[in-house]
Amino acid sequence: MTLARVAERAKTGRATVYRYFSDPNVLALDATLDIEVTPTAGLLEGLEDVRSRVHAVARYYLDFSREHEAYFRQFLAESLKASLQDGTVKMRGARRVIAFGEALEPVRRSMKRSDYEDLTLRLAMTTGMEQFVILEDILRVDQQKGYRLQEGLVDALLDQYLPNV
Repeated sequence: MTLARVAERAKTGRATVYRYFSDPNVLALDATLDIEVTPTAGLLEGLEDVRSRVHAVARYYLDFSREHEAYFRQFLAESLKASLQDGTVKMRGARRVIAFGEALEPVRRSMKRSDYEDLTLRLAMTTGMEQFVILEDILRVDQQKGYRLQEGLVDALLDQYLPNV
């Protein structure tokens, strides 16, 4: 597989593909993980309360990282290596940013645009492989304590931005 071939098959310019993926290995790993991701609508099904929606997304991406730990560690290593080689940081799949945006949809119109964007980005910082590495490798906490710590971070953000929710 080459990135030029990917661009051709995706009917997009090579520059676009190279902007996001400078290494075919990184693209292959990201695509493998992407196939496994549950669509956000499925995660949020039946959840009306914004706090419950946000916690569902946060927990899902932390669990997803745990369940696919080997792939994520390899993906993280390959993407960091590629960025060191060409001197640029490539955008990795921003699935969780989009997912938190969907979780916050019921309150989006009642928020200032800048607050909505900041909250979405800050929530994305509470989960995923990076959070998993912090919990497992640095803090060395068990799964239940990890959940409790994550929930506290998420609640603190929601309390700051959505005090009435």
